[in-house]
Amino acid sequence: MSDPMTVLAMTGATTVVAAMATSAWEGTRERVVALFHRRGDERSTVLQAQLDGDAELVTGESDDTDGLRNDLVRLWARRIGALLREHPETADELRALIEEVSVPPAAQEWSQHITAHAGGSAFGAQGPGSSVHVHHHRPAPGESPV
Repeated sequence: MSDPMTVLAMTGATTVVAAMATSAWEGTRERVVALFHRRGDERSTVLQAQLDGDAELVTGESDDTDGLRNDLVRLWARRIGALLREHPETADELRALIEEVSVPPAAQEWSQHITAHAGGSAFGAQGPGSSVHVHHHRPAPGESPV
């Protein structure tokens, strides 16, 4: 397998294992099963059981969560690597899965609206790189300060 395919398999495996402990797991699991099903693998029930079992390990209580995750990443990298070797056409679908599941925090869009009335002050903060836009509205003479 070429080096870019090895990197893609590892990235895919890391994404899958990371998703196991998130609310995105159900959708990710279905996408992984569909990805492997394309190779004609009729063992989707077995694959679903493997994914669910691994997800239970990741979300369960363990003294060595990092070690467990590393082991699972290596295992899934081998499985995904074998899939890519047999069916290189699945690479684009895997890339799409990686992109959709692993949205970096910096790319997330946050919105916050804060209003202060009658000359009050309001403050707000959000994640890294957030910006603050302040709008001051002073009532015109005779206008009600709402």
